[in-house]
Amino acid sequence: MSDPRDEIDAWLDHDVQPLQPPPGAFERISTRARRRKRGRAIMGAAGVLAVIAGVAVAPQIASALRPGGGPGGGHPAASGTLAPRPTRGATRGPGGTASHSATEILPGSSLSATTSGEPVPSGFLPTSITMIGDIGAVIGQAGTPGHCATQYCTSLAGTSDYGSSWYGVSAPLTGAPRGDTGVSQLRFLNLSDGWAFGPQLWVTSNGGASWHNEQTYGLRVTDLETAGTRAFAVLASCTGTGSDYAADCTSFSLFSSLAGSRTWLPVPGPVSDLTATGGRTGPAAAASLVIASGTAADPGAPTGYLLAPSGTLLSGPLTGAAWKVAGQVPAACRPGAAQLSGEPAGAQLASGSASAAAAGSQLLLSCDGAASAGRGSQAKTIWASADGAHWHQVGAAPGSGTATSLAAADGGLVVLATTTGIDYSADSGKTWQSAAFSAGAPRGGFSYVGMTTASQGVAVPADASLGEVFSTSDGGQSWTASPVSGGG
Repeated sequence: MSDPRDEIDAWLDHDVQPLQPPPGAFERISTRARRRKRGRAIMGAAGVLAVIAGVAVAPQIASALRPGGGPGGGHPAASGTLAPRPTRGATRGPGGTASHSATEILPGSSLSATTSGEPVPSGFLPTSITMIGDIGAVIGQAGTPGHCATQYCTSLAGTSDYGSSWYGVSAPLTGAPRGDTGVSQLRFLNLSDGWAFGPQLWVTSNGGASWHNEQTYGLRVTDLETAGTRAFAVLASCTGTGSDYAADCTSFSLFSSLAGSRTWLPVPGPVSDLTATGGRTGPAAAASLVIASGTAADPGAPTGYLLAPSGTLLSGPLTGAAWKVAGQVPAACRPGAAQLSGEPAGAQLASGSASAAAAGSQLLLSCDGAASAGRGSQAKTIWASADGAHWHQVGAAPGSGTATSLAAADGGLVVLATTTGIDYSADSGKTWQSAAFSAGAPRGGFSYVGMTTASQGVAVPADASLGEVFSTSDGGQSWTASPVSGGG
């Protein structure tokens, strides 16, 4: 009698021919897969964000703002035919809250040290810029004017040579700010991690090749800054309509997210439910967020500062640990109502060292005084503080125009954007001069100015229809326009 194991071994060693599937099996499997995909898309589009009521909305969020918006979404910045997708990235849920359907990852270019080859879409209208050394990106609207209600018009353009030339970068599937939807501002931490915001919040971890719509539970992102390994965002409960997404806010709270985590946690300390009362008279005031490279007490410790609508200044480490009250800005420097960028009018906060050898950064504050009737000018005083608690006036900026944005750099350089142009100071705000422009200052002045080094800086015109941003390479003394287009 033979050993039964020999038969089993022989059978196992024998080549096995796979059975052929029944006729039409592959077609049936493909059909069912398409049905399941459509079903998931329908279910995703039907979901709505939770509506959280009350002025103390941010502290009531369970434990964090969790990732949302589906597996990912983005569209190539270049014009052209895209794969079929929803005509809008959002539907309307209860109480006017936007709910976002899942969006698939679409091909496109990402931010890089070299030109990608993707063209910049026509009619680009830049509203915000972010720089990492010589590499940066702008966000804005592009495409056919008047058709953004039915098209994805938000677009990105990247540069690898500080604005001398531009290329297309994939952008979030959304439009311009309209109350609680859309985005207009942009910040990148590095060449991979970036955030588009104002009022919605979108995140990328691959340089913009794909974007994810984050869940904010009805809150609007009015400010966001990045440093180290984190992003910090100001989330507010607002009712402003149209492009005034940061208007009529009743409370502000600070959240933080580790780059790549897509989880937002409330920052511990008294930085939640900051009310918009106590500021200047008129519309509700706004909040402002600034990142400093260090402090006088600890030059090696980067620190964040949040200027509350009441004028209280809060500060803390950039690690997600607790923040505290640092002090109070001068009574004349309390923030005003939000500008279209989300930043407060009336008081602009910045950080930079008083000299190249200074230990730590100092805080600088531009405060609007009384306006001159019919002259388009406004008194502006400049204040400085080493700790946020003790302030002293250091000078006065030129009266022409109204201040919109303040920036500072090492060595005592301070740059102020206004509704008529840009002014600069080389001695920490004591004396000022007006900057020169290669072809004249743009009409309406500037909405933003920022310095990446003591010599290089960028600025965004208030009139996005000009289709350009400006740059300086001499410490703000002169500025040159850079059209955001495919040409150099």
